[in-house]
Amino acid sequence: MPTLKETIESDIDVVLDFDDFAETAIVEGERIKVQFDSDRLAELSGYTQLGIGTEAVVMYARTCDLPKRRKPGGALKIGAYDWTVLSWEDRAGISEVALQRSQ
Repeated sequence: MPTLKETIESDIDVVLDFDDFAETAIVEGERIKVQFDSDRLAELSGYTQLGIGTEAVVMYARTCDLPKRRKPGGALKIGAYDWTVLSWEDRAGISEVALQRSQ
């Protein structure tokens, strides 16, 4: 009998419906489905705003669709912009990536 984690990973589309709630983004040159959440960043950081002149967001995507995991401070290109990784966590096949971009 499969574990709960194995069940979730095998049917990730049911757990997090990317087809209905995601948008397409080009991450490191690959077109993938992602979800962006600007409200979640405040929960992660404990702040409502990281600083003047910065844009920040949390991106959710299937871990298997993303490039190799980046450490905090690493760069990740999304569309035409380079973002700085604040944190990158994988939970049952879905990555939660907190990102910041200077404006």
